Amino acid sequence: MSYVALYRKWRPLVFSDMVEQEHVVKTLRNSVKSGRIGHAYLFSGTRGTGKTTMAKIFARAINCLQPVDGNPCNQCEICREILNETLLDVIEIDAASNNRVENVREIRDEVAYLPSKARYKVYIVDEVHMLSTGAFNALLKTLEEPPPHVVFILATTDPQKLPATVLSRCQKFEFKRISAEGIGKRLKKIVMDSGVTLDDEAAKLIASLSDGALRDAISILDQCLSTGENPITCESVYKMVGMVSGDYMAELIESVIQGDIRRVLEHVEKIVMSGKDMAQFVSDLVYCYRNLLICKTVNNPEDLIQAPAADIERMKALALQLDEDDVIFSIKELSSMESALKWATHPRVLLEVSLIKLCSRRYGSGTDDILERLSALEKRLEAMGDPPPENRNFKEPQRQNAEVKGDSGDGQRDTESPPAETKDISREMGMERLECWNEVLEELKKKRKMTLYSNLYGTTAVMVNPRTVGIIFPPGGNGIKKQIVLERQNRETLASLVSQKLGTSVVIKPLDEGKPAQDNGTGDDPLIERVRELGKEFNIPVDILEE
Repeated sequence: MSYVALYRKWRPLVFSDMVEQEHVVKTLRNSVKSGRIGHAYLFSGTRGTGKTTMAKIFARAINCLQPVDGNPCNQCEICREILNETLLDVIEIDAASNNRVENVREIRDEVAYLPSKARYKVYIVDEVHMLSTGAFNALLKTLEEPPPHVVFILATTDPQKLPATVLSRCQKFEFKRISAEGIGKRLKKIVMDSGVTLDDEAAKLIASLSDGALRDAISILDQCLSTGENPITCESVYKMVGMVSGDYMAELIESVIQGDIRRVLEHVEKIVMSGKDMAQFVSDLVYCYRNLLICKTVNNPEDLIQAPAADIERMKALALQLDEDDVIFSIKELSSMESALKWATHPRVLLEVSLIKLCSRRYGSGTDDILERLSALEKRLEAMGDPPPENRNFKEPQRQNAEVKGDSGDGQRDTESPPAETKDISREMGMERLECWNEVLEELKKKRKMTLYSNLYGTTAVMVNPRTVGIIFPPGGNGIKKQIVLERQNRETLASLVSQKLGTSVVIKPLDEGKPAQDNGTGDDPLIERVRELGKEFNIPVDILEE
């Protein structure tokens, strides 16, 4: 007899053999026991979760001559013929290859005939979402009013592609992914019959690679058993599926953290020479960084990471050497590179450039990268111990003025001027200093408005008049900063924060240090006031960018 694949040999024969689909099993078994058999069922879920297997068990159960507690006996003539696929009353159709209108018309013509032996004629339509629009339309009437002896079981991995008219005519059952624990137990049961030992860590690794699909896990186990190795270890699994080991990934990431470009390129050379698929390797690397992020942010990462215990411990050690922002940046960089690999002529070069970029921490010019860079600079300033907020605005200009005044005629400059000689710029300009300005800057910082915060760093604010707040910029090269502050969104954000602090509505106006603000002492310029009055009169919003 020819060899039978493990996933076919160990396919469940009764409802109780199904793994972790209790919500579906309970409903179908009770419908068999009570005789409440529907005319159309829809089984949806990811691959390898038991949709087709459940459909075959249900087809035998409703036709079984001697059912046992809702399960098929698998011993009667009907059950044996269905198992041998010789009963003409149970028809399994692959919609991927039979998706035309003509195929559905054949079904529509056949359902009128009574079953030859069984109680029900059952049509199992796999991958039903592959049917064409015309085929769905041809099936609608039959699904709505089928003969009493016909049952349709539709299986699909993509229920969103089915028309609503079809969905509304079916009883829907969603098959969930199978947990790693459930897959591990099933694999242990299979290897016991084979006389081979499967390590617990290897079983956990196979479960993680299968991504909740039991059929995929059994296929990987079948492939490992073909090697003849006993026991089956993690190294055996890695070698069989063509993946690099967890230790190798950890060594590569450690080289990236240390900035050792030579070692990183040597790792890439080994990957290329071993014939690994570049796209799959990058995908695995992204997942490793995802695990590092979990180790960095979660107290018990073992609950969320499906990997051997030794790999998790090494990930925890690596996570201590990285900042959360570094890990997120690495995931973004590798993910964008992963999508670019599909069209790259030289994928190896693209991979090497991305890894070198991670080593050297070279940030791009996008908005997110600039914010990350500003955040990194901010952390460095905090670590260095920057001056207190009340002294940040004018400490440097005062010191420069003091140095100029302390210049004695012999070329010697006095660098320590007494505090009495320092001047308040707001008093020189004849305006009251805004005391809540530092609070406004801190609020910008909390709201992650780092672009606006960085351009306002080192400025002060004064009350030009009761309705205008002036921002004083130090002299020299501040034109770009003013333009950024005057941008509509930034100006509205800043005006809103200041207005909240003052309890009254104000507008923002940039000023140069040493230049008086144009103000008549009572409020806005008469022309500005007249424009605002006209705006109110005709209900037209008026926005003064800069007076």
